[in-house]
Amino acid sequence: MKIYKTNEIKNIALLGGKGSGKTTLAEAMLYECGVIKRRGTVDAGNTVSDYFPVEKEYGYSVFSTVFYAEFLNKKLNVIDCPGADDFVGNAITALNVTDTGVILVNAQYGVEVGTQNIFRTASSLKKPIIFAINQLDGEKADYENVIEQMKEVFGPKVVPIQYPLQSGPGFNSMIDVLLMKKYSWGPDGGVPTIEDIPAEELDRANELHKALVEAAAENDESLMEKFFESEHLTEDEMRLGIRKGLIDRSIYPVFCVSAAKDMGVRRMMEFLGNVVPFVSDMPAPVDTAGNEVKPDSNGPLSIFMFKTTVEPHIGEVSYFKVMSGTLKAGVDLDNVSRGSKERLAQLFCVCGQIKTAVDQLEAGDIGATVKLKDARTGNTLDEKGCEIEFDFIKYPAPKYQRAVRPVTESDAEKLNQILTRMHDEDPTWQIEQSK
Repeated sequence: MKIYKTNEIKNIALLGGKGSGKTTLAEAMLYECGVIKRRGTVDAGNTVSDYFPVEKEYGYSVFSTVFYAEFLNKKLNVIDCPGADDFVGNAITALNVTDTGVILVNAQYGVEVGTQNIFRTASSLKKPIIFAINQLDGEKADYENVIEQMKEVFGPKVVPIQYPLQSGPGFNSMIDVLLMKKYSWGPDGGVPTIEDIPAEELDRANELHKALVEAAAENDESLMEKFFESEHLTEDEMRLGIRKGLIDRSIYPVFCVSAAKDMGVRRMMEFLGNVVPFVSDMPAPVDTAGNEVKPDSNGPLSIFMFKTTVEPHIGEVSYFKVMSGTLKAGVDLDNVSRGSKERLAQLFCVCGQIKTAVDQLEAGDIGATVKLKDARTGNTLDEKGCEIEFDFIKYPAPKYQRAVRPVTESDAEKLNQILTRMHDEDPTWQIEQSK
């Protein structure tokens, strides 16, 4: 596998309410970039993302899943997050180690409570947001109503990149107002047919294109001057303006997809590869000492452990982000959070259970390793002499927790009786240590 440089890496969190189709979209993305040869389904229990038995049993995501897509000579690291509010901690973790959030909206139900909750979380972390209206082929799909809801809830920053010619079971084509082309698909989806926009759609397409150009130009003075002069920007200029708008959170682009039929997925991935900010474009994270740590491949080596799972026949799998430096297989690192040492004998890029061994990972990249001795989620591992430590993931306080009452004298007496009895039965039992 190619070793990707920091300026070739994009980290993306796949978000949305329960049932919005994130896992199905992940399958389509993996299929489009050639990681898998056949798309699985949630109903069949054979998707890359939902591979734990509990997820197959219940038919929805319980854990976040890391996967990568090599596309347009870029590496897209994607974390597919559960949609249920019960597992929101996974989404919070993912947003902290990624740079952009793609929020799926169900075209049949519009903006739901889960959509708003995850948007607020992403906003609090100042993450760029892209919306994807999914399931446009559903029986109750209503694109116009969903767009109206989104503008009402999320404001005028919502800017369509595409609109469907028909939503509902007949969905098979759309107009892309960034490229000013018509995209259409056969019954099996996949590679689209790209044509000029029909005459009857030109007025609407031009109107939305002008709104998109204006939104892109607002983020750069030179682009704004050119817009006032000609009301036109080249495709590259629009990409630059939209990227700046994403970083500043002044624009929320909206895409149209049917993940189940693989319609619109490739076009959205092109946008992710060409326009979404790179790791190096985003503000640098701050360590516990208050210092910014830039993703510099030539800097001191420091990695942050953000997730740990236990898999059959493997044991513990530890997921990390390379915060600085270049990580190579076989390196010895100091766990500055626990005062221990670790050797990362093997490095992997992962797609669910699929693990691809790599020799090194550069700053900004996401990977995994196995069988660490003492490392835990939230730990920082550094090379010798480096004193960087991270603690930037903050979870909200629980709404409900078990009440704790003070220990009474009666409780203490009962405990003493129990410990004394245990000591009588086994004289080696240390009462004071037990207390």
